[in-house]
Amino acid sequence: MQKIPFLLCAAASLWLIPAASAVDHNNIDSTRPLDFDDAESIAFREKAVEFGALLNNPKKGRVGFGGAEFLYGFAPNSHLSLDFDPAYASQQGSKRRLDAGDIGVGVFHNFNRELPGKAAFSVRADAYLPTGRGSSGVDVRLRGIASRRWHQYDRLHLNVDLGVNSGAASGERRLLPGVILGYSKPLGFPTRFDRTLVAQVGYRASQDRGQSGLLNVGIGLRQQVGVRSVFDIGVKNDLTGGDERALTLVAGYSRQF
Repeated sequence: MQKIPFLLCAAASLWLIPAASAVDHNNIDSTRPLDFDDAESIAFREKAVEFGALLNNPKKGRVGFGGAEFLYGFAPNSHLSLDFDPAYASQQGSKRRLDAGDIGVGVFHNFNRELPGKAAFSVRADAYLPTGRGSSGVDVRLRGIASRRWHQYDRLHLNVDLGVNSGAASGERRLLPGVILGYSKPLGFPTRFDRTLVAQVGYRASQDRGQSGLLNVGIGLRQQVGVRSVFDIGVKNDLTGGDERALTLVAGYSRQF
């Protein structure tokens, strides 16, 4: 009889270790709803689609925009992504109008699974084709990711970015470093396991030379609404950054198939 509590605890621990699944409230993807990734890839040959809508109030630029992303596990511990980012935006003082946005193509690779006392590490690379209004050059973002258990059920996620702005104009930076510290916590465990709180603090360089970088914070919630689907909602706020500052509301839906 003494073995039963031990087996239950062991099962609970394994349950909390993120499995390779595309759509799980406890596995975090960038923009769903915040800016950071966890280190888990989706499963081999698994497919998923993610949709999102955002509303913000910048001093210039975008006001409302959405997005769709398709994920495919093309190899063990690796997946491809294809994303679209249309927006209702203005540029250089012009009237706001619909912008098709750039098309992003990415690859994600996980080196090892997250285990108790051992972090998981991954890399991600994305290229953004200049299909949007006023875009030029192919922009690139490289991201290193580490995820690790913190305390009993909480997890920390460190994302280190380097963006390459190949179409940088005069007065703009070509290299854009950034870092995000993310946090996730399943709410209600062990009595329930269908909801995860997420939060972040991040910093990235301003695109404009001579401008201060953007320090931002965010908080959100991911709710499992079906065996293969998750709804998310969040809010992000830039604390610094001059004209690039924005308060952003985010909502999205993810579906595995």
